[in-house]
Amino acid sequence: MRNILALPSLRPSGKVALPPSPVALDFPKFTLRRSIAAAIVTIALAFSGLFLWTSFAKSDALSHADLDKNNVALNPPRVEHLPDREDVLPVSLRPETYLAGPPTAHFKDSLKNDTRYMTSWLSAGWTNDVMTIGNLIYLALITDRVPVIPPFTSHIGGASVPIAFSAIFDVSRLAREIGAPVLEWHQIKNIALAESLAEQDDLGCWNIWEVDNIPADAPRGSYTTLMLNLDISYTRAPEWVKLIPGFLHDSHSSFWSLAKLAFPETRSDVLANPAAHPTRASERHRVFIPPDEQLLCFDYLYYVCGERPLEYDYDYSPAWRFVVKYFRWTRDLEQLAEEYLRRTLNVPEGRPIPPYITVHARRGDFVNWCGEVPRDGCFPSLSVFARRVFEVQQELRERHGIEAHHVIMTSDESDEGWWDGVRALGWLRVDHERAQTIELYGRWYTVILDGVIQSLGMGFVGTDRSTFSILARRRVQDWNNGAVRTVLWGHPGSDEH
Repeated sequence: MRNILALPSLRPSGKVALPPSPVALDFPKFTLRRSIAAAIVTIALAFSGLFLWTSFAKSDALSHADLDKNNVALNPPRVEHLPDREDVLPVSLRPETYLAGPPTAHFKDSLKNDTRYMTSWLSAGWTNDVMTIGNLIYLALITDRVPVIPPFTSHIGGASVPIAFSAIFDVSRLAREIGAPVLEWHQIKNIALAESLAEQDDLGCWNIWEVDNIPADAPRGSYTTLMLNLDISYTRAPEWVKLIPGFLHDSHSSFWSLAKLAFPETRSDVLANPAAHPTRASERHRVFIPPDEQLLCFDYLYYVCGERPLEYDYDYSPAWRFVVKYFRWTRDLEQLAEEYLRRTLNVPEGRPIPPYITVHARRGDFVNWCGEVPRDGCFPSLSVFARRVFEVQQELRERHGIEAHHVIMTSDESDEGWWDGVRALGWLRVDHERAQTIELYGRWYTVILDGVIQSLGMGFVGTDRSTFSILARRRVQDWNNGAVRTVLWGHPGSDEH
C-alpha cells in the first residue's frame, strides 16, 4: 500500500486495507495464433485514430489498452470465431453504442452523457471474483446501468498478471443471453497511456465493506484500483444496506438495498446526512468526492445476495440464474481444454471425447477450518469421494443411458502419497506440470483449464463450501443436464448418508 501521510481532517483517513499483492512475472500466453494476432494489432495501432475506433468497435479484445502499466497483457488477443464477433450483435448490445470513442488516459472521456454505468473492484481468489462480477452485472441489470467489468487480478500460486474477463469468457454471447451490453475497463481507459502521462482519475465510490463487515475500519482494498490508475474517495453507505443488522458473523448486503443507491432520491437523502455517511479523502490527491452518479461504483460486491448469504450454493440464486449461467468460455479456451482432455483420456484427434466425471477435492487451505479435528479426520477420504462417484455413475446410467467410466480428479493437494491413492482407484489427473501449462500459457491457466474441464463433464463431485466446486456443480447441472454430488467434511463421518 502506498505510504501516504494523512492530512489533518475531521473526516476518516483515505487508506484502505489491501490483500497480498500479485506480482507480474510473465505474459499470459495462449497459442501461436495469439502471438501473430498481437503483432498485427501492434502494426494496426500505428494507423489513424479513425482506424483505431473502427477496429475497437469491431472487437473489444484488440484494444491498445490491453497492456497495463507494467506491460502485462490484460486481454491476450484471441482468434475471433464468427459466434464471438461483436458485429453479429444488434446495435443495442454493441459496446461502441455506449462509448464516446476509443479509450484515452481518462475514463470519463469514453462515457456517453446519456448513459449510466456501474463498476466495482476485485479482492479475492479467481472463483470468488467471477461471482463478484456476476453480482456486479446483476445489480447493473436491475438498476438499468451498463456494467464495466474490471480485469482479474487474483494472486494464483503467489503471482499472476492481470487478465481481462473477455480472455476467458465469451462476452458477446453473454450480452446476447442477458439482453444487455457489457463493457470492460480496457474499453474505457488506456492504462498504458495514463501511466506514461503519470495521471490518475479521481472517482467517488460507495464504501459498503465497513457497514457489512462490522470489524472493518476501512473500505475493502483492491489492487484493481491501483492497476487502473484510480484514486478513490469512499463514502460510507447507510446502515440499512447490511442484510442482517448488527450481526457480526455475516458481511452480506441484498441486491435491492444497494440498488436504492443507484437512484437520485435515495442518494440525495443519504448524502444529506454526512455525519452518518462520512466521505474519506482519496489516498493520493486527498480529495473528497461524493459517489459518482454516472459511473456508480462500490468497493466490494462479493457479499451480495437476493435473499440469503452465500446464495450461489442454491439453485434459485438470481445472480447465477440471470447472469453467471451465461458466462460461457471462449471457443479458443474450450478447444485448449479439449486438447488437454484428449491427452488425459488418451483419445486420438478426430475421435469423440467419451463422457466423464470430474471430482474436485479442495484440501490445502481448508485445513484452517478444521480446528481441533486432525487433518485426516477433517477431510473426507478417497473412499468417500468414490462412493459419491458411484452414485453419479448410477444416475447417469438411469437418466441418460450413459456409462461414464472415466474419472478425473482435480485438487490442490500437494501430497504425492494422496495422489497415489487417486491413481490406485483408476482415476486420472490433468498433469499441468508435464504439460508445462504455466510455461506455455501463464499461471492463470492451471486453475482456469481445470474449471473448463470440470464444466465439460457429464458428472461432478465437489467439496462442500468450496466456491470452485459450487460453480462447477452449477455448470454441469445447468449446461449439461448432468449428475452432481457434494461431499461434506469437517469431522469423521461428515458425509455419512
